[in-house]
Amino acid sequence: MSDQSLETLLDEKELSRLLRVSIGTLRFWRTIERGPRYRKVGQLVRYAPSDVHEWLNRRPSGGEAVAEVAQ
Repeated sequence: MSDQSLETLLDEKELSRLLRVSIGTLRFWRTIERGPRYRKVGQLVRYAPSDVHEWLNRRPSGGEAVAEVAQ
């Protein structure tokens, strides 16, 4: 095995608390393939923090975009 340590995975309850969304919302996002990448460990659903950060960074944000004026 390599010297790299495994990333601690988050369960649904932990991620829902961090994102301040319901577990039902996380489950809905999985069904429509909208939320962060997840892994199945048997029947359990787990999220890698690095995948959650990547997903959050891809989400649209406001305040920085400059609207182009049509000429």
